[in-house]
Amino acid sequence: MINLQDSVLLDDLHPARFLKATDLLDRWHVQSITVTISRMTYEETVPKPGDVDPDTRKPRVVMQPVLYFNTKDDKEFPRGLLMASRESIQSLKSATGAKTVGEVAGKRITIMVGEFKHKAVLRIDPQPVKDS
Repeated sequence: MINLQDSVLLDDLHPARFLKATDLLDRWHVQSITVTISRMTYEETVPKPGDVDPDTRKPRVVMQPVLYFNTKDDKEFPRGLLMASRESIQSLKSATGAKTVGEVAGKRITIMVGEFKHKAVLRIDPQPVKDS
């Protein structure tokens, strides 16, 4: 038997692949966080596990963009921000001024907690970061 430390977050018992609103709210105790983008990739996702491909009889796999960012100690955070909506891409463009994927690395954005269908979700603030 392995005893868990009292400080272990319940969400960490089943770790997520992508950044979640609970990371901001419960892990870092913030409503928003300003980060530096390290890279952007395409990754396989299963948006709707019930959406089964009739040929393979397995959940349909979709390639979606994922944004990774650096932590305060300049190391890449292990879970990226899934950019599943057009709104996220438009906010990224507005916040960074980037037109291509290659232009987003090194740019700073603010990730914030929003709401969709009465659930906490992550959004990108479309306003550019004002560095002081």
